[in-house]
Amino acid sequence: MNFTEYNFLIFFLVVFISYWLLKRRQWQNLLLLVASYGLYGWAHPWYAIMLGLSTLADYALALGIVQNRARTKWFMTASLLVNVGVLAFFKYYNFFSGGLVNALSGLGLQADPLLVKIILPMGLSFFSLKKLAYVIDVARGTLEPTRDLAGFALFVSFFPQVNSGPIDRAQKLLPQIQSDRVWKPENFYSAWPLIVMGFFKKVVIANTVIVAVDRVFSLRQPTIVLILMAALGFTLQILADFSAYTDISRGVARLFGFETTENFNNPYLSLTPTDFWNRWHITLSTWLRDYIFFPLRRALLRSKVKFPSWLVDAVPPLVTMLVSGIWHGAQLNYPVWGLYFGVLIVGYQAFGLGGNWKPPHWWTRLLAWLVMFIFIVVGWLIFRVPSLDWLFTMLRSSPFLGSPEEANMAFVTLFVVAIYAAPLIIKLLVDRFWKQDSLVHAAYYVMATLLMIVYLNSGSPDFIYYRY
Repeated sequence: MNFTEYNFLIFFLVVFISYWLLKRRQWQNLLLLVASYGLYGWAHPWYAIMLGLSTLADYALALGIVQNRARTKWFMTASLLVNVGVLAFFKYYNFFSGGLVNALSGLGLQADPLLVKIILPMGLSFFSLKKLAYVIDVARGTLEPTRDLAGFALFVSFFPQVNSGPIDRAQKLLPQIQSDRVWKPENFYSAWPLIVMGFFKKVVIANTVIVAVDRVFSLRQPTIVLILMAALGFTLQILADFSAYTDISRGVARLFGFETTENFNNPYLSLTPTDFWNRWHITLSTWLRDYIFFPLRRALLRSKVKFPSWLVDAVPPLVTMLVSGIWHGAQLNYPVWGLYFGVLIVGYQAFGLGGNWKPPHWWTRLLAWLVMFIFIVVGWLIFRVPSLDWLFTMLRSSPFLGSPEEANMAFVTLFVVAIYAAPLIIKLLVDRFWKQDSLVHAAYYVMATLLMIVYLNSGSPDFIYYRY
């Protein structure tokens, strides 16, 4: 069920009113748990069954670790199989299913379509990382496992974030689940701006820009300029779409008395690749940093084999970003996209341009920003194309500018991107130069609400990260 569907509004109102009518925390948690499983299993009930079984498994494995520390590695391996194994199966089964069909055909057997095609459960990538981080932290001794099964299940399945994050850690969310929550007017006042901006970015910006972007990538042979304009459009679309989900998620969570993690911090203002990943999809970036980058780097530094310093510096970001690409899916362009950013990080660091690097003069900062923004757009082009073969074919055979009609189409695409990027730029300036309680902010949210109502319809497409 999409946040922008009318069904979700009805669902939310029923749960919200019932939740605050209940005075005891245990009943509130139980209501949220039932609502979360009901929403998650809305389309396919077996999704909820799979979520429940995997949650039970990690709950038991974490308790097993503290009860028998000698078998920590065994419990960790089991958790990896539960989370990474299941995730890899669902994400990559369809990638290899073509070979399965050919193999069965070679044996004279007809493949059952249900056997060949497996539907990826929504949110699997997100709650798998949640649970895996929980077990790893218990194994490290930095987190005491909870014995509250209902609380743990709610932490994993919390409906505002089960489909696309943020990937909150147990250290942040579990204490809130296990604490009493009382309605305060501040819950609404802090949630409303997030929800308005979320709906505005999704309904007005992302859902409009996607039309122009998808049209270009569906053409048989678009011009090079048109492909670049579409890449620029997707750069806007994916930021508006994904940050919209996070805004709505955080706003809805606040209405229930929960504070969840901010996931975006003006990522397109970054000056370096490291800075970009410190600002983009922050909860995934910190997960990769804490559970892949740092452990790998420590392993290389502590290894009995003396590795050269350049290798110690290069391998962790390359592997981390490759894993990030693989996490997104089975298409080849995803791991290539991850490696692309890994190479950028290594390249910038080789020249001493780390995450906190900032040029001394405004014009050098502007140049550094422009170069990094171009790198970001190229990265999103790799991420978005139907396939790498499609991209290479277009780059080899497509004309640069094409006919006057094609040039006009490229101009119109750029115009659409500029028009719909303007509200986000204005919001950035409003946040920077006016206080949150100013009339300027109020006027901005009024205009955003009016535009949202004009654009809102029941046919809003799913959020982009539902598919990952």
